[in-house]
Parts: sequence; structure tokens; C-alpha cells
Amino acid sequence: MGQGTRLNAAISSLPGSRHDVVRTHRQRAARAFAARGLPTRRDEDWKYTDLSRLTAALGDNWWESSGQPEISAVDAGVIEGQAIPDLDAYRIVFTDGRFDHGESEFPEGVTIRPLADLLESEPEQALEPLELDEAAPLYNGFVALNAAMATDGLCVCIKDGVTLDKPLYILHLAGPSGQVAHIRHAISLGSNAEVAVIEHFSGISDGTGLTNTMTNIRLGQGARLSHYRLQQEPESRFHIGRVEVEQARDSYYASHSIALGAALSRTDIRVNLNGEGAECLLNGLYVTGGRQHADHHTRIDHAVPNCTSREIYKGILDGRSRAVFNGKVVVHKNAQLTDAQQSNGNLLLSARAEIDTKPELEIYADDVKCAHGATIGQLDEDQVFYLRTRGLSEADARNVLTFAFAGDVLARMPHIAVRKFLERVVLGKLPQGAVLEDIV
Repeated sequence: MGQGTRLNAAISSLPGSRHDVVRTHRQRAARAFAARGLPTRRDEDWKYTDLSRLTAALGDNWWESSGQPEISAVDAGVIEGQAIPDLDAYRIVFTDGRFDHGESEFPEGVTIRPLADLLESEPEQALEPLELDEAAPLYNGFVALNAAMATDGLCVCIKDGVTLDKPLYILHLAGPSGQVAHIRHAISLGSNAEVAVIEHFSGISDGTGLTNTMTNIRLGQGARLSHYRLQQEPESRFHIGRVEVEQARDSYYASHSIALGAALSRTDIRVNLNGEGAECLLNGLYVTGGRQHADHHTRIDHAVPNCTSREIYKGILDGRSRAVFNGKVVVHKNAQLTDAQQSNGNLLLSARAEIDTKPELEIYADDVKCAHGATIGQLDEDQVFYLRTRGLSEADARNVLTFAFAGDVLARMPHIAVRKFLERVVLGKLPQGAVLEDIV
């Protein structure tokens, strides 16, 4: 029995599959997955990320059992313990990839629907979030598998001119039993709408599992979205994430992507600047230790004139961990007066840590201002010595300098509660870093 046939059998139990239109869509995506398969190191975009660890942990045919998962019962107190403290937000909870009605709060005047409910009640409308573009850059088998097997997610529609009074906080919890969860979100902002969305991926056990998630974002003219993506899953799990953004004229998109957890994680972010005056910021940080592996691939397409992009990613690597950064900015033929800057800085705390970095510029217009670069290094011993002369121990001096290296990424986050939470989590990942919490 082939991959497509086995997936078709799993599809029959998924939300909406009683409707022909949904079932047909899922089957087409299953065929696309069967044709493409999972990425391998022979794929250029996956050259430095080996998925054999995932297969070894989950089994050769893990995707066969990745249909509708059982929902683990999670106590409200446990959820509170996993959530960002002191965060005033509309909290929406997913457990093992399924929406938790009892623990979620929706704002008034905004259209928000769980994808599973939409697939059952309005299948035609639900298909748009599940659309599959096999010609898209960075397309891979995980994207097709997500389109075929997405069990739930959130469909958010913010109408023209609406500004939410506080953020939407989407808390994803990996339950105690260990699951494979395929999650699909769709976020649409009308003209001049404004909102902050916080996606937080966490877990409450060391069970092995996989989160395969995709978020599609569409910004209308003049819309503004601050998008926080915090990956803090247990180091026994695997995380594959993708964000697709379409921006209209004068819109603004700010991405704050933080990778701290999982044994192996991969995050793809693709932004299309389709309207003049559009701006985007990609602000990212990854902190790894032990045998962790964190891979980030980004692509910004300047399709029209007079758009601006800024990309700043930093990495801190310890132990025998490995990270990958590939950031591509494409300035298309007619995109004159483009202003694009990109940088990737990496700090290696161990001689056995490794980073593969590849910032890229493709420019097909002649009136542009573009720059890119990457750095890899260790702590400056003169700075360590200076701090030690001021009374710090060597360990504290190194941690202060390491935290300062990450600090400018965190400082770009306007939401104070999120920033303070991440400052303490980052300190907790540094050697003896917890003793410096009083400093921040």
C-alpha cells in the first residue's frame, strides 16, 4: 500500500471529510505528498538539516498515524503555568493540535472560527486556508502533508479599520501522550486594521512528538500586524513551522520569531511585498544547546517599487548544537527604490557548536539600496576581562555579554510582558544564567 493510499485512509477520520469538496482537496494534497515525500539533504533548502533523527524517534511511517489525535486532558492550572505570565490578552488554547473551547476567549466584534468547526459547517469557506501552492518557494513535503492532514487551527478575520485592544494569544500545548499535530491558521486583516498575534508553542511533558504548523497571513491596505512566534517545545519533540505573508499597499508586518526548544526545529517565513509602501521586519533569535538543531529559512520578495524590509537574526549556540540560517531577499525587475537590509550574527559558546549561514540577495532592479552580511564568533576576551575587573565572576561576565548579544533582538519587541518573559527564558538557557535574573 503506497503513501497516498494510506494517507487517504487516515483522511476519512479528519474534520470535514464527509464533504466531497474537503475530501477531494485533502486527497489532492495527499497525492502531492506521495509524489514529493519528505525533504532530504539532497534538497538544496534542506542541505544542512538531516531528518533521520525525526524518523528514528517517530518511526519510518510516522505520518500514517498522524490523523485526528486524541486530546489529552489538561488541567486549567497546568495551562496557566505554561502561559506567559502577566500577559493581558485574549487567550486561545490548542492541546495536541485541537482547539480547547473551555479554555479560550474570543474578542467581540471579530470573526474567529476554529478550522475544524469551519470544515464541518462551511466547507467551501474552509478550503481557502488549506490551499496548496506547489510552485511556491520553499515548498516541501511537510507543506503538502499539512494541507492533507490539518486537523484544526484558527481562522481570524479582522475587518477594515478595526484595532484590537489587546493581543490574540494562541497557546499551543503538546500534551503528555506525545502526538503528531498538523495545525493550520489563517489570519486576514482588512484595510487599516491593526492587531498583535502571539503564537506560543510549549509542552507539558517529555513525550516524543511532532508539531507541523502553517500560518497564512493577508494584510490589506494600511494594515499592521505584530506577529510573535515563540517556539519553546520540550527537547524531546520536533517542530516544523511555516509562515506565508501577503502584503498590500502601505501595510506593515513585524515578525518576532524565537526558537528555544525542540530537538530539531525548522521555521520557514516567506513575505511577499505586493503593494507600494509596504514594510516588513523579520526579527529572530535562536538559542540552542546540547544536541539541538534549529533551522531558519526566510524569503522576502520585493515585487513592486518603494518597499522596505529589515531582517535581523541572531543565534547563540552551545554544546554540540547546530543551527542553519538562510535568508534570501529578491528584488524583482520593476521594484525600483527598494530599501532592504539583512544581517545574521552568531555567537558560538562551544568549540563543538556549528552554524551554517547563507544570507542572499537577488537584485533585478537598478535603483535600489540593499545590504546583507553574516558574522560568526566567540566572546571578546577583553570584554570578559573588563567585567571581571568590575567584580563579576568569569561565568557571570560571559553570561552578561551573551545576554547583551541577544538583547537587541528582544529589545525590538514592543510588548513588554512577552519581552520580559523571553529575557528570563533566554537567561535560563545560559550556563548558570538564572543567577542573573535580577539584572533584567
